[in-house]
Amino acid sequence: MENFSCVEIVEMDSNGRIYLPVSIRRRLKARRFRAFVQGDRLVLVPIELEELYGAFAPALYQTAEEIDRAVEEESARAVGGDIR
Repeated sequence: MENFSCVEIVEMDSNGRIYLPVSIRRRLKARRFRAFVQGDRLVLVPIELEELYGAFAPALYQTAEEIDRAVEEESARAVGGDIR
C-alpha cells in the first residue's frame, strides 16, 4: 500500500453512502468533496466553500419580509384567492 498517513476501512451502504470515520473527518475538516475515479480507486478531494462561490444563482429574496410576501403570494395562488 502507498504511503498514507491515515488508513481506515469504510463501507458503502445500499444507497451509495460512504461513512468516513471520525479520525478522517477531524483531519479533513471539510464537508464537501470533489469525487474522482482513477482506475479502480475513488479519490475525494476536499473543496473550500470559496470554490463554490458563484456556482449557484443568487438568492431570490434578501430579507425575511420578502420571503413572507412570496409565501403569501404563492399560498394565495395555490388556493385560488386572497388568504388574508
